[in-house]
Amino acid sequence: MYASRRGLLATSAAAGFAAAFDIRLATAQALTKVRLTAGANIGYSHQYVGEAAGIFRKYGIDASVALFDVGFLGTEAVVAGQAETAGTVEFPLVTLLSKGADLVVPAVMITADDLKIVALDTIAKPEDFAGKRVGYIFGSSAHYAFDRYLAHFGVPRDKVTHINVPAAEQPAVMARGDIDAFVWLQPIVQRGIDVMRGRARIMTPGIEVAYKTRTYLEMSRAWVEKNPDATVNLLKAFVECDKFVRAEPQKTAEIAGKKLNIPAAQARSLLDQIGFDFSVYLDADLSKVFDGVADWMRGQNRLTGPAPDMRKVFVPEYLRKVDPSLVKGF
Repeated sequence: MYASRRGLLATSAAAGFAAAFDIRLATAQALTKVRLTAGANIGYSHQYVGEAAGIFRKYGIDASVALFDVGFLGTEAVVAGQAETAGTVEFPLVTLLSKGADLVVPAVMITADDLKIVALDTIAKPEDFAGKRVGYIFGSSAHYAFDRYLAHFGVPRDKVTHINVPAAEQPAVMARGDIDAFVWLQPIVQRGIDVMRGRARIMTPGIEVAYKTRTYLEMSRAWVEKNPDATVNLLKAFVECDKFVRAEPQKTAEIAGKKLNIPAAQARSLLDQIGFDFSVYLDADLSKVFDGVADWMRGQNRLTGPAPDMRKVFVPEYLRKVDPSLVKGF
């Protein structure tokens, strides 16, 4: 009898294990694989949280976040079919749309005054940029924003020497004396200040007087139309990521620090200083911002054809299913 009971227990345990395995397998099969991209900076912390804290998985998304030197490289990956999401500001998006990229924007996912100018102490005021060398990534948000900054203060663009410098190299290039200032995001900004050891600072007034950073969630139209439920679930996850960041600032810093290979204390300091808003929303009035960007691009000979019709690029129906109050003007 003992042997038969032992056999029965073993059979029951095996059956239980098989059932549990079947559940895990079914769950794995139900998940939608989404390759997210992010610029390698603190501004995408909500995505790092979604990946590490299991928020994406909670909403049926098997997510992985790939880091790129700059956000628009992620957008190019989406266009090439190598990723499902990206996030950039207006200028790079207009560039790709004008070249025929069939992208859609379901939401704005980041709002911040995060672009900073690190300038030598010899640059005391905006007018002092005349005759100076400024490094930034051509084609990035810094490019457009710094032009807006110069225009805001009436500094002729051709009086400044503009140099294309990758983000990671900007502090070293400044330390060598090859540029007098650079424009980018944290943690590169702090690295530049540290490297210069008291000879440079964050410029005030800064970019925020002329430009506010809005990062748009960008996805392939074909993928979104093929995966409408997953798109809605992804947006639900972003909403919860925002709540997590607000409720758990220290945990967020630890996750972001690990993703970016910086100390958690530094990540916390950067998040506190900049005050990112990861609220998810979509406003039809933002099409006017894109019109202004398109006009600037024409003036720079960067746009020769018609500007993209953002009314066809914005797709509010997915966010409306998450929460109608997050959608305005459509």
